[in-house]
Amino acid sequence: MKSLSKILTLATALTLVGAHAFANPDLVKTFKSLETKSKGPFGLNMLQGSRSKIGVLNGSPSGSFQFQAAYRNEIAQKLADTHKFYVGNLFTTNYYELMGEYVYGNRDSSHDLNHQGMANIASQIMPKAEIIVQHWVLEKHYVHANQNSPLARGFRVRGISGSEFEVEYARYFLNFFLTGVQTDQQYLTASLLAKGSPVAASNSLERARNLIAQQYDQSVLSRGEKDPLTRRLYALRNAIHNQLSQSVIGQIDAFVRDYPQYRNDSTITEIRSILVAYYAVSAKRVAEAAQKIGAANIVAVANQLQAGGNMAGFVQLSQLVADLRTQLTTPGAIAWEKKTETLLVLNAASQYLNKELNVLKSVSGKEAFQVVVNLIYSEGFLIKDNWEYFAGEIANSADASAAGAQMPDIIGIASDTLTQAFSPALDQWLIVEPKMQYFIDNTIKSSSLNTASLLTEKIKR
Repeated sequence: MKSLSKILTLATALTLVGAHAFANPDLVKTFKSLETKSKGPFGLNMLQGSRSKIGVLNGSPSGSFQFQAAYRNEIAQKLADTHKFYVGNLFTTNYYELMGEYVYGNRDSSHDLNHQGMANIASQIMPKAEIIVQHWVLEKHYVHANQNSPLARGFRVRGISGSEFEVEYARYFLNFFLTGVQTDQQYLTASLLAKGSPVAASNSLERARNLIAQQYDQSVLSRGEKDPLTRRLYALRNAIHNQLSQSVIGQIDAFVRDYPQYRNDSTITEIRSILVAYYAVSAKRVAEAAQKIGAANIVAVANQLQAGGNMAGFVQLSQLVADLRTQLTTPGAIAWEKKTETLLVLNAASQYLNKELNVLKSVSGKEAFQVVVNLIYSEGFLIKDNWEYFAGEIANSADASAAGAQMPDIIGIASDTLTQAFSPALDQWLIVEPKMQYFIDNTIKSSSLNTASLLTEKIKR
């Protein structure tokens, strides 16, 4: 059976081949020039009104107040205009500029919000919006992995965009984008964007993995690989990257007891908080999210699971979630203004079911694989035809071993889907930063695909 690591190695190699064919010296030069800017890709902090925008220190804008944020500076705008390479991505400015360009005919205009207008022409906006979202997700990955970069520092500057505005505009943007989705690959980019957005109300596992990797790398540089403290960090890194379970929280606590200098370390504290939040998600949260969109069938099953989880209930919930994901991208099936809330139901169910599958000590039946293939589809890593095929194969499997034998093919196809979903943007990012090759690896390890791989190792032989 082909291992997850071998599949990821092949995917990385193919990604690098694509990047070499995309060489662009001017792109690299322009991107590097962001290092000369104290705010990275951002310009002045602005107050945006419906009739004008003005610097935050220069008074009040005319018309009704929309938001406070920093737009792209001249370098970031050149990257966008010349290379279709988007950095400095915010929900506020991206949504407002797209509305200005396509609804009002002027990207730089000051205007009233017209959400219905965006929904009405969403399909026309998608060619540009799709590229923006590709770069947006990749930029988030770059920032998390390169905390000391000019790009990352720019996002930490006070006033870049108020959190209250980002939460509000995240819903606007995702409602619009999901209305315009025309391919499974576009849906995958939206799913990943939402996962790391303020409306998801949770830190992603990807951030925890990036943070522990940085801690380990720093210890290697300062103490060496063979230092006992470094070796403990290496064990934590491996546990979080490859064998994640709730026990890793106890491992972190033991590490802090043995090395009290880390008791108040902000990075270790954040990693622990992310993992605690991840394992605290419950069926109740799924029911609450489903209640907001009137998904009574999901509410009923989630409430039953809250009273006591069981594999039959997990299968039922995962099937309902997969069906809801199909509805989400079926034109007219779900009102445009409910698209974001629907995606949040999928997000909550995915977190809950992945957590439940990951804590299994062993797998004795095919049901766990039925759940995980539905989750892989609901997260966007399988197109509908592939999901239907593999769901059928697993349902007809004789036992857990036969069902698990489908996982390498599923993971391989899903990796291809991910690579396709971020083409050509990922090729461009690899030119400016070769370490972006780890985007595919880290994204897969933070998804149901990693759960699928772990389940195959727990099959009772």
